[in-house]
Amino acid sequence: MKKYGWLIILLFCLGLVSCGKKEQKEELTPLNAIEKYGGVMGNALKKTKSMDDTLYLKNKIITFQRQEGRYPYSLDELVEYKLIKKLPEPPTGMSFRYDPATGSISVQ
Repeated sequence: MKKYGWLIILLFCLGLVSCGKKEQKEELTPLNAIEKYGGVMGNALKKTKSMDDTLYLKNKIITFQRQEGRYPYSLDELVEYKLIKKLPEPPTGMSFRYDPATGSISVQ
């Protein structure tokens, strides 16, 4: 039983992650558990990177606003004013959404 203990824990964790889903396309089995886990972890990593980049840029936008008395007209202005060396790359398939009127930024 000890031999398969890690597999039982992994399956339990995957079950918790997928509890909120109404429809599951493929049944979770010991044969596809690792693949499903990889997909969940990949999505979590993508979300974490987007949050990290968003917080970093928001901090630089606030710094710009305090120094210049206005929000930057575009994110490129952060580079022009040398607050950052270059804009971070958003996660694959996503892009930064910036509103110069409010200084808000998000990743979509």
